[in-house]
Amino acid sequence: MSKPQQPAQPELPYHPNLGDQIVQDDGQYLLVSLAGVPGSKAKGLLLRRGPHTPKAPYGLECLGHHLLLTDGHWYASRVVGGDGEHANKSTTGIFLTELGALVNLWASRRSPGLALMV
Repeated sequence: MSKPQQPAQPELPYHPNLGDQIVQDDGQYLLVSLAGVPGSKAKGLLLRRGPHTPKAPYGLECLGHHLLLTDGHWYASRVVGGDGEHANKSTTGIFLTELGALVNLWASRRSPGLALMV
């Protein structure tokens, strides 16, 4: 008796080419700039590589983002993924510079929230 065949994964119409937009990459986590991406409100994303799933069809899970506020400060938000005690909780911070927001997102990549380094 033969096993039923798994349905083929549908071909995704677009695969992100992050190329020059990667700011940091340690093999598991990526910090990506969205500068110049039309329609994007966020200026950057903290992503984690993982398996291709219906929730992450490209194998990238978004853990956080940063954006410029109207008063010139930078906002960063970090969501904890997975199934642990802190899953789906978020931490946020307001920073004087974009670099401050980026550094905090990157420093928090393996922790349950923003590092909140000033």
